[in-house]
Amino acid sequence: MEVDVRIQGTEQWLCHQTFAAADSGQLSEKHVNVHSPTLGTIQEKQTLAGSYFICDIDFQVATPTVLDKQVHGEALQMHFLLEANSTLTIKGLGESRVFSAYEHTLGYLPESESLYRLTPGAVPLEYFTVVIPSETYFRLLPPESPLHPDFFGQCPHYYMAPRNGTVSPEMARIIRSMQSCQRTGDLKRLFLEARILELLMLQIEQLHTQPLDWQRADERKLLEAREILQARYQHPPTIQELSRLVGLNEFKLKKGFKTSFDTTIYHYVSELRMQQARQWLLDREKTIGEIAHSVGYKNHAHFTAAYKRHFGELPSQYSREKE
Repeated sequence: MEVDVRIQGTEQWLCHQTFAAADSGQLSEKHVNVHSPTLGTIQEKQTLAGSYFICDIDFQVATPTVLDKQVHGEALQMHFLLEANSTLTIKGLGESRVFSAYEHTLGYLPESESLYRLTPGAVPLEYFTVVIPSETYFRLLPPESPLHPDFFGQCPHYYMAPRNGTVSPEMARIIRSMQSCQRTGDLKRLFLEARILELLMLQIEQLHTQPLDWQRADERKLLEAREILQARYQHPPTIQELSRLVGLNEFKLKKGFKTSFDTTIYHYVSELRMQQARQWLLDREKTIGEIAHSVGYKNHAHFTAAYKRHFGELPSQYSREKE
């Protein structure tokens, strides 16, 4: 199996990885950094963990840019867009799919070629993808499994679900744990493989049971509500204020948010605060008191208690562990 990624219109290759569908038990990592006045900045970490290939990419493009990704061999592809917006086009399907921040999908297409269209923006674009050889995937779930009806029955076929799913807080937490994993060697490989299986289970579970009863207008309002919370998580609006801002009554807002994003508004804000706090602790550029204030807590003790409830340890303990 082979995965190639290059910047269209240039000779710049971001990825050229060959690996076996059979689990080799190996772990290899590679970093690719591109800095160009015309292209901008692209940082990619490529990890081969057994038979799973992980690409973790950050883009800050200066001009509209197209990435051409080719997968040679039958594979399942897990796509997660964690920041900004993008458009994914699968050649031969005559279909483009727009991704907004914190959306995901699961796709399958033998010998696929995909075009990722990136546009300049204030927020760096962050993609997280996992390529799984079909031989590996079918050892986990047989083709006839009711969890993916018709997904493999009629080629070409790409998306498991008619629309993108939403990256739940649990999915985001798994991805962040993979990105920040400090283990090495076989322990890291086992950790990454376990997290990929967990992430795949959550993806299939959500896409398989994707609610279809929400009107498109309501979906847009719920996405807008989530974007407002992402931008204002330090000082979030009340439910009443958020309801007024997006034009959705409080009942539909609360119920729709829970149904679409698999979490309550309160817990979503808490998750954003805690994940940002953990990142700042990892960066070690702020004191715990400064972090508490920066994520919206007026009281240091309230922040410490919330952090311990969320992660099961004090922020000072996590900070010491990373020293």
